[in-house]
Amino acid sequence: MDNTKAEVLDFIEKCEQLRKSKFIMATTRIKDVLKSIVNSAALYEVFHAVTNNFDYISAKRKYLVTMHEGLLNKSRMALPDSPADKLAFIFCLLVEFDHDTINFNEFLQQFFPEDGSYYSSFHTFCDKVIVDFERTIIDLFRDELEGVKTEAQTDAGQRTAPNPAVAEKLSAVAMLIAREKNLIACSAMTQGDKQDGISMLEELDSAIREGRANAVDAILRGYEYYSACHNNFSQLINLLSEAMEG
Repeated sequence: MDNTKAEVLDFIEKCEQLRKSKFIMATTRIKDVLKSIVNSAALYEVFHAVTNNFDYISAKRKYLVTMHEGLLNKSRMALPDSPADKLAFIFCLLVEFDHDTINFNEFLQQFFPEDGSYYSSFHTFCDKVIVDFERTIIDLFRDELEGVKTEAQTDAGQRTAPNPAVAEKLSAVAMLIAREKNLIACSAMTQGDKQDGISMLEELDSAIREGRANAVDAILRGYEYYSACHNNFSQLINLLSEAMEG
C-alpha cells in the first residue's frame, strides 16, 4: 500500500473514531484527526493549500449565525458549498476546539442544542460536520482509494437513492429555495441581512434533503420570523407545504 493511501485511510479511521466516540472523548479524538493531517505529507499539502488565502474570520461571521427572536437567541451553523472552503472552515474550527480558543462544549450547546444533552449535540455535529469533512477528502483522493469502501460513502449511498416521487418533490423544493435566494439577493436588504437569509435557506435545503424533520421545523420557524422582520416578503413556507403535499 502506498504512503498516500495509507495516510488517507488513517485520516478516515480517525474521523470514524471521532464519530463513534463517547462525548467525553471528543476533544481527544479531534486531536487525533488533526494529528493524522499533520503526519501526512499529502493531507498536509491539501490543507495548507485550502487555508492559505482562506478568510476564516469572515467565514465564521457567514456560517456561524445567531438570530435574535424576541428575548431568545437562536444559533445555527452552515457549511460552505465549495469543497476547498468547506475543508478550510472545518479544519480551522477543529484547530480552535483543540486549542480551546472556542470551547467545544459551549459551541455544541449553542449551534447544535438538540434535546439539550451534550450526547445528542455531539452526534448531530458529527453527522453534519465530520461526515462532510471525511467525505470531501474521500472524493479528493478517489483514485488512491479505488476499491476501498468507507462508512461515509455507505452513508452517502443510502441517502442518495430516493424514489421518483421523492426526487420530484426535492426538485420542486430546490427550485423554490433557489427562487427565494434570488428574491433576497435582488432585494433592498443590507448585505448582512441578505446573507443571513441565504444561509438559512441553504441549511433548510440540506435539512429537507437529509430528512431532519426537527431541524426543518426549527429553521422554518426562524425563517418565518426573518420574513416578518422584513415586511413579510416571503411566501416560501406556504409554497413549500404545497410542494411537499403535491
